[in-house]
Amino acid sequence: YDPHQTLEGTIISCFAVHAKLAFIYIRGEFGWLVDRVQAAVDEAYAAGYLGRDILGSGFDFTIEVHKGAGAFVCGESTALMTALEGRVGEPRPKYIRSNVSGLWGRPSVLNNVETWANVPLIINKGADWFKSMGTEKSTGSKIFCVSGHVNKPGNYELPMGVSLRELLYEH
Repeated sequence: YDPHQTLEGTIISCFAVHAKLAFIYIRGEFGWLVDRVQAAVDEAYAAGYLGRDILGSGFDFTIEVHKGAGAFVCGESTALMTALEGRVGEPRPKYIRSNVSGLWGRPSVLNNVETWANVPLIINKGADWFKSMGTEKSTGSKIFCVSGHVNKPGNYELPMGVSLRELLYEH
């Protein structure tokens, strides 16, 4: 629910890899979210955090919000890229890695918005802070979505490694 945090993480990460363009893909089922994210992108442009020569740094960067058609399969990375290219979101052969040949055949980095949202927190609070949550091999937190016939449906941010039993019975 904090698109600015996700935008900040995206901008920082793309600056690090010299990317000039990012897409935020939102599944059609979450259409209400498109306006919220687009408003945050517009605010970032107005504040000078997106566009040409960001804050006088020489870094040019664009973020586009893309509303999907509602295909669940577009959660798979290659289907997502196919949908962003304007075709039916169907998975591609797995032998081609996106960092070699992704969107439009160009090297591409794909991450969940949850990953991008963690970047500012890790920078501001430090890697040790992030590693203090979760397990030794899976550090940090994770957003778990709980729905269906449960007492308290919703999204829960909890340390990695939480058991399904704890998620359902304690939260």
